[in-house]
Amino acid sequence: MENEKCGCECYETVDEPMKEESKQDPGCCGDDRDKSEVEVACGCGGDFTDESLIANPIKPEFLADAKFFEEFEKLAHLMGIVNIGYTKVSPELANPEKPLMYPQAMVLTLKMGEDIIETVPGPEAQKLNDATYAKLGTITYALSDFIRANGFATQVAHPYGGLVNFSPLGQNAGLGWIGQSGLLISPELGPRQKISAILVSIENLPVKEHSEYSWITDYCDKCGKCVKACPEKALIEQEDVCGENKIKFVKTRCIGCSQGCTYCIEDCPFDSKGYDHVKNKFDKMTAKLMEKRKGHP
Repeated sequence: MENEKCGCECYETVDEPMKEESKQDPGCCGDDRDKSEVEVACGCGGDFTDESLIANPIKPEFLADAKFFEEFEKLAHLMGIVNIGYTKVSPELANPEKPLMYPQAMVLTLKMGEDIIETVPGPEAQKLNDATYAKLGTITYALSDFIRANGFATQVAHPYGGLVNFSPLGQNAGLGWIGQSGLLISPELGPRQKISAILVSIENLPVKEHSEYSWITDYCDKCGKCVKACPEKALIEQEDVCGENKIKFVKTRCIGCSQGCTYCIEDCPFDSKGYDHVKNKFDKMTAKLMEKRKGHP
C-alpha cells in the first residue's frame, strides 16, 4: 500500500519546501491552499491484508432496522470500539484514486494505549503504534463480516490506509471535533484514538447532526500546546491571504508514523486534563468574557 502521509491523522498538510502563499484573492476567507500541497487521504500508509472472511452479497440489502444497529453497536463495543458514528462521505474526504463503493460510512474509534503515549519516539513506539493500527484493522474487518452476514455490502477503510480522510470523517459523524493538531478530539478519548470506517450499502444510517463540539476550535486557537510540543516543528503557523494565522501540518517533518511520536497528544489538555475539565474551564472563561462585554457596551 502506498504511504499517503506521515501523520497519524490529518489536517491541512503541506510539503517542503514551503511555498509562498498565493496572492490572488479567492474570496475572503476562501480556501487559499495550493491544491497540489493538500493531502486528501489519511492514515500512515503501509501494508495490510484484506481480512474479510465473508464475501459481499451479490444482491445487497439497502435498509436496516433498529435491531440490526443495536446488535452491531453491541458487538463493536464488545470488541473494544469506543465510539461509533454514522455519516455520508463527502467528495473532498475521499481519495480520488481509490473509488468508494458506497457513500454511507460507519466510523469507529479505538483507544490508544498508555504504553504508546509513555514510550519515547523510536522503534519501540513505532511497533506499538503499528500494533494499534493492526488491531483496529482486524476489528474493522470482523465487523464488516458481521454486516455482510446480515445481507449488506461493505468496503473497509483500514485505519492504516488512505481511502478516506479519517479526522474530518469522524467530525462529520459527530464523534468530536478536529483540534489544532489535526487530530480528532472526542469527549471520551480526547485526541488519543485511532479511526477506521466501513462503507456500507445501508442507506438509512442513523446520521445525526452534531455541533456541540465546535467550541474546541476556539479553545485550541488560544491553547497551541500541541504546536509547541512537536519536536520536529511539523505544526507551523502561517498567515493566510486574509491576514489570519493558521496551523499547517508539514508531513515531511512528522515522525508520528515513522517513529510513533505522540508528543502532540501527550501535551494536549484534552488528554492530560480530560474533556470535562477543559470544557468547564472554557465555559467559565467564556462566561467571564461575556460579563465584561456587558459592562462595556
